[in-house]
Amino acid sequence: MNKKEQDIRFITEALILADKGIFSVSPNPAVGAIVVKKGKIIGKGFHSSPGSQHAEQIALNKAGKDSIGATLYVNLEPCCHYGKTPPCLDLIIEKKIKRVVISQKDPNPLVNGKSIKMLKKSGIDVELGVLKEEAMRLNKSFNHFFLKKTPYITAKIGMSLDGKIADHNWKSKWITSKKSRLDVQSLRAQSCAILTGIGTISADDPMLNVRNINVPRQPFIFVLDSKLRIKLDAKILSNPNLFLITAQKKDSTKYKKLKKLGINLKSIPNSFNKVHLHKLMKLFNKMKFNEVLVESGMNLNSALYSEGLIDEFVIYYAPKILGDAGRGMLYVQDALNMSDIPSNKIISYKKIGPDLKINFLTSYH
Repeated sequence: MNKKEQDIRFITEALILADKGIFSVSPNPAVGAIVVKKGKIIGKGFHSSPGSQHAEQIALNKAGKDSIGATLYVNLEPCCHYGKTPPCLDLIIEKKIKRVVISQKDPNPLVNGKSIKMLKKSGIDVELGVLKEEAMRLNKSFNHFFLKKTPYITAKIGMSLDGKIADHNWKSKWITSKKSRLDVQSLRAQSCAILTGIGTISADDPMLNVRNINVPRQPFIFVLDSKLRIKLDAKILSNPNLFLITAQKKDSTKYKKLKKLGINLKSIPNSFNKVHLHKLMKLFNKMKFNEVLVESGMNLNSALYSEGLIDEFVIYYAPKILGDAGRGMLYVQDALNMSDIPSNKIISYKKIGPDLKINFLTSYH
């Protein structure tokens, strides 16, 4: 096995390790690290939660004195600043690592190439860019947050083969299979927040919590309800992580009533007396949410898409036909020519039970 093949092998293992923290590490990045000497792994670790030891620290401490002259494989540039833990850079130098193989630079301006420069200055050989695309995808929301200064917005939609999310009378609660609905739990688990509209709450009365996966924390739930139409017996009101986002004034009767019940409310109106979506994104930024999952119907999906705020769609196609009277996934302006249609990019597809799951990036991404 030559050096390039070995680098790919161990970075692949580091990415697999990193993925173990995907449900608990947000808003931090998922990081895996492996220490290798003479072709053998002598230490490994992954970052499991904010404030816990970093992957490099765990791997290097497990390697102990054997780390002298070894190679460190890590999917993200090691940190060089003090946060809740000391910088990994200092420990790498202290442990006398000979070579560091890194998938991608850390986009955080506190790091962003600084560690790589310091490693090289200390006489450590650095290889950058091994499986970069895979590493960027694993930490898509973390990268997006720092590169574009906005949260990564994923819209999940279950639909029929003819593109319908509900039948004509909105009574088709489940279009997709149980296996697809279980798969959605993983999307919820890795999200900082779930965004939905009052239409979904009124129709389905959901809880939108993570089920069947052991998670250290539940995502926040944001319900957009411009006119505060929510019923006082809605299940979602019992969720302590709930935020009701409205366009109603704070002195309105319903606003005051909900406030007395201990509900978190935010009034963010636009000039049309609806929720101001771009200001909502700024609120997500302020709360340091880097990944938001949209689970809603046609109205909210259309509003977000028309404002260029959806980065990725996750579509679960069920092998069913609902017909012309069924409800579509989006309201979009009809294209006059094929050249007017924005180009989206399919990045993955997978069969889940009887359904087909397709992930694609929007043209806005």
